[in-house]
Amino acid sequence: MGLNKKEQEILKQIEMGLSEDDPKLEKAVENLTLSNFSRARITISFFTFLLGFFTMIGTYTIQPIFAIVGFVLMALSGYVFVTNTKSLLSAENINEWNFKQIYKLVRNKDTSRQNK
Repeated sequence: MGLNKKEQEILKQIEMGLSEDDPKLEKAVENLTLSNFSRARITISFFTFLLGFFTMIGTYTIQPIFAIVGFVLMALSGYVFVTNTKSLLSAENINEWNFKQIYKLVRNKDTSRQNK
């Protein structure tokens, strides 16, 4: 549902007031998107998953409690990875899980949707 003329005018006045009051906040909000947030969390969760994996593999014979901690770390970071990948795909209007496409989306900072 679109905004009518009066609502658009009010929105422009609010935007102008924001830019006059706090230009730093305006620039921060302008650059923050769901896609950028999801990309960062996907990358962090991937490396956290690897850390948990290597912790689990490296310590299961020496200290099993560390292996359990590594497994829990893997499980949590896997959940964060999948959740953020789903939100990134929905933000980019993509319906399929193609690893090549996901890799391209995570690496590409400037998507066609963000340039509009």
